[in-house]
Amino acid sequence: MGGALQGIRALVTRPAGQAGPLVAAIRAAGGEAHEFPLLEVVALEERDAQARAAVDDVLDRLGTFDAAIFISTNAVRVLLARLADSARTWPAQLQCFAIGSATAQCLREAGIGCASAAAAMDSEELLAHPWLGPVAGRRIVIFKGVGGRELLARVLAERGATVTQCALYRRRLPATASQRELHALIEEYAINVLLLSSAEALANLLGLPGADTAGTIPADLALVTPGERVAAQARDAGFSAVEPAANATDAAMLAALERLAATLRGRVHTG
Repeated sequence: MGGALQGIRALVTRPAGQAGPLVAAIRAAGGEAHEFPLLEVVALEERDAQARAAVDDVLDRLGTFDAAIFISTNAVRVLLARLADSARTWPAQLQCFAIGSATAQCLREAGIGCASAAAAMDSEELLAHPWLGPVAGRRIVIFKGVGGRELLARVLAERGATVTQCALYRRRLPATASQRELHALIEEYAINVLLLSSAEALANLLGLPGADTAGTIPADLALVTPGERVAAQARDAGFSAVEPAANATDAAMLAALERLAATLRGRVHTG
């Protein structure tokens, strides 16, 4: 069967439960795709009293903020679950922004209006929003995971806003992920492309346990990354065939994969 992705045999590294649509789209375009999660999203443990207290404090003060920013769909999902569990409601008057079209859509599906345009795919683009320019004296809460980039909070604070960061979840390498499992999948399915959705996924790929027994990651394995920043990190790590997507959405990843497929067409073995 033909298709724009014929000859492509990809591993999708999104967290378990979030890779299905991209896998299906790759297969529909004539490629092969399998899942190899490099990230696991875990809500902050209930037994972590300090973390829970910090989140509860922010939720108790939701009505005092002028704006809320959601970094990811995971932040939206975890927050909505916490609100439901505690019988709290989202303040209708709270100005809301999101990074990424998927995050904005997740908010809208929950009935929460989003002021940011779908084109705001990263912190730099969101910071260009007119409302987030003159923020002196405004109180802004950022819902995010543990760690991550600090650019958004830093720039908003420099512009005069009072910024509160609320960590709702943490990302970690799945316990089952290993070099041995990766090499087994590469061998079984003749994988030639790996799709990464974040810089953290790349870091987890490079830090997979078991390299001493399973060998190193094949240097000729092609990568699709979410933007040039992660692509540069991948090249610095030794990967030579790297195709940066415009962002981490499924549509952007597919477009980048099609470009990569055209480049690899001459040397990809289709069996």
